Amino acid sequence: MKNKNSNIKELFSTTSIYGISILLNRSISLILLPVYTYFFSPSELGLFNIMQSIWLFIIVFYIYGMETSFLKFFVDGQDDAEKREIFSTSLILISVTSIIFTIILLLSGNHITSLFKFEDVPKAQSLFIILCFLLFFDSISRFPLLLLRAELKAKPYLLLNLVSVIINLISNIVLIVYLKWGIESIFYSYIISVFLSFVLGLFITRKYLQFRFSFDKAKNLVKYGNKFIYIGVFLLLIDVSDRFFLKYFTDEATVGIYSSNYRLASVMSLIIAAFRFSWTPYFLNLSKNPENKKIISNIFTYFIFTGLALFLLFSFFIEPLVKLKIGGYEILDRRYHAGLVIIPVILLSYLFSGIYAIFNAAPFYKDRTSYLLMVSGIGLIINFVLNLLLIPYYGMMGAAYATLFTYLFMSIFLFFLSQKIYKIEYNLKKIFGLFFIAFSIFIVKIIIIDNIGIDIKYMILTYVILLFIYFLLTQLTRIIELKKVKLIFNKPL
Repeated sequence: MKNKNSNIKELFSTTSIYGISILLNRSISLILLPVYTYFFSPSELGLFNIMQSIWLFIIVFYIYGMETSFLKFFVDGQDDAEKREIFSTSLILISVTSIIFTIILLLSGNHITSLFKFEDVPKAQSLFIILCFLLFFDSISRFPLLLLRAELKAKPYLLLNLVSVIINLISNIVLIVYLKWGIESIFYSYIISVFLSFVLGLFITRKYLQFRFSFDKAKNLVKYGNKFIYIGVFLLLIDVSDRFFLKYFTDEATVGIYSSNYRLASVMSLIIAAFRFSWTPYFLNLSKNPENKKIISNIFTYFIFTGLALFLLFSFFIEPLVKLKIGGYEILDRRYHAGLVIIPVILLSYLFSGIYAIFNAAPFYKDRTSYLLMVSGIGLIINFVLNLLLIPYYGMMGAAYATLFTYLFMSIFLFFLSQKIYKIEYNLKKIFGLFFIAFSIFIVKIIIIDNIGIDIKYMILTYVILLFIYFLLTQLTRIIELKKVKLIFNKPL
């Protein structure tokens, strides 16, 4: 039987392989943030971010749970012939329905954009038309990647994502910097990259490609996948609704500033997303392991330790980093600096979203996934109420706190529900100890360091010392033994 360090290392290895792909895909907007904030005004980026939120919302309905159902049915396929039938049926079905959805959106585009009362209506309508085509290509391009994931072919999966990211980056630079096509360039670049990724993906997965459609398979795929739509919609709305509330109570420029700084904090979300991507299949494979409760408890402690370390790291260094001038230009244009105050709050929000994901294990083990639907539904209501109450008075900070308090509530609520059906002995003494140490250090930072006006190089040195103190205190209090952390990454499985 594997020891606890081996289990953590196994999860870390899985997270690393697939996590790199997620990091590549989701880091595009972060990498290009200096370009976006230099060439586009806050109002233009505000318009784009609202359109991007609409994209993320609508794509859930384009997919209608087919990703989850495809993975299950493909993995459960008895032979290659059945798997070919499942892949082809899924691809044909999603292509046909995506075409239908796209036509409907194109015909009703002006009515949809009028609902949001955009400041530049013609520009918004133009972006929405481009978005309609992007939704189609985005939908169909996912299935070759899903097939590679189902077959655990990590290297081709990573290769395909790498090609897509490179094409996207090059397209953005060419269209924005040289051709000066405007804010539409971002969507055009996505279309080019997902289309070429789809073509390459079909070539890599050609073994399963055939023109064959099974109505029975299609019916089963849709029936199974539908149940996962609602949770996805609720969680997505929690993540993007703050932009729409900000747009309603303020203006598109505020949305642009808020979203750009949100992207800076998303460096944390990339790591959390990589963990979540690996965590679900990992804990499902632990379901028959008699030691699964101890393993999950141990992983949770290390997750909190690592998450709080990253919270401190990014809270300390993101702001001075983006204010650095390279070739006379700042990484984050000065027009967007007003939003830097939201970064620590958003970082904590991402941490609690990861905690919420860890507590997903018990509902899956006990077939009580309805709990996840209930918690996410209540969380969405709380998020809407908090946005309505906080944004009119606190603006961007109100939106950030609404997201943080929502995920905090969801984590606590799901913890108690999960303990009721599948009790896991988490080491709460260590967990609270870690939070106390991290928050104490962060308070020192915001109350003392940020208010004494020291030179930037001494400030950075102070931040490094504070981080060292975090690791030192966790070691001295024996909450975390750093020697064991080292073994996790060095000891062979």
